[in-house]
Amino acid sequence: MKWSREVLVSRFVLAFAVFAPSFPASRAQIFDTNDLWLGIALTNNAAAFTIHEPATNAPGVHDLYFKTNLDDIQDWTWLQRCAPGQTNLVVSNLPPAQGFFRLGVTNAIRPGFNQQFLDRNDDGSTGIVPIGFPINFFGSSNATLYVNNNGDVTFDSPQSAYTPTPLINLGIRIIAPFWADVDTRNESSDRVKYGNGTVNGHYAFGVDWVNVGYYSAHADKLLSCQLVIIDRSDIAPGDFDMEFNYFKVQWEWGDVSKNSPPRAGFSNGAVGFELAGSGVEGAFLDSNTATGLIYYNLNSSVPGRYFFRFRDGTNVVTGLIYHSR
Repeated sequence: MKWSREVLVSRFVLAFAVFAPSFPASRAQIFDTNDLWLGIALTNNAAAFTIHEPATNAPGVHDLYFKTNLDDIQDWTWLQRCAPGQTNLVVSNLPPAQGFFRLGVTNAIRPGFNQQFLDRNDDGSTGIVPIGFPINFFGSSNATLYVNNNGDVTFDSPQSAYTPTPLINLGIRIIAPFWADVDTRNESSDRVKYGNGTVNGHYAFGVDWVNVGYYSAHADKLLSCQLVIIDRSDIAPGDFDMEFNYFKVQWEWGDVSKNSPPRAGFSNGAVGFELAGSGVEGAFLDSNTATGLIYYNLNSSVPGRYFFRFRDGTNVVTGLIYHSR
């Protein structure tokens, strides 16, 4: 007999056997009026999900996870993320065994790293900020940097440019998870924050451009991204890991930099590396499920997280576009 059952956990889990050629729709729910229902219809080895959001839930992104055994202590496997307000998901090539699906939301932004902040501004920067540990960035040892309002950090001087071009064109040492025209003067925008913390037991420094607006003092659309630099001197002096984390990308330029899409990557002024989609109109936005930053990852299992390793001053992670002078 083909069967279906419901297992109630945080959010919820829907469990079923997938050896049936077809299966009627079923629904899983937990008893919270502000939570979600997940409907499913099986055909052969494909599952079509329908997300039923209560009226009290604002449309948002949701993540679908999978595992074959609820007793397995391993984490759930992330499968895909739906766009804001999207209510349909399809999973093909299901394994020929019982499967468990879970609907939830994973925020790639790490907590903390918000002990200090930039006052509300447009195109401003901090003074010299200690990282807390030295990093070897393309052969140069750095223990300090400048946090810039416009989605980047620099090592030699503050950076106020707001119209993105290929990072290498700046001729400076820069790390930019989202170089664009950030403007936090609107009270509905948060401020740029930064500070220290830990990641997996390693000391770290991070910058939050979380829920920030764009020029000129707009906050009807927001950006949430984060840079995290992680000390890996346990491997060798100056070695570090780095994350670009994204959870919300609703805008891409300000009023005076229209048609100049954001850039994401890093450069030492002679060579540069950028994420695919840098400088491409609409590529990074949440509305673009094909290439939007929140729908994918790099060297990570977390949606919206792009992970890099620097060893002996050199980035050893592939998957980037390379530029040189």
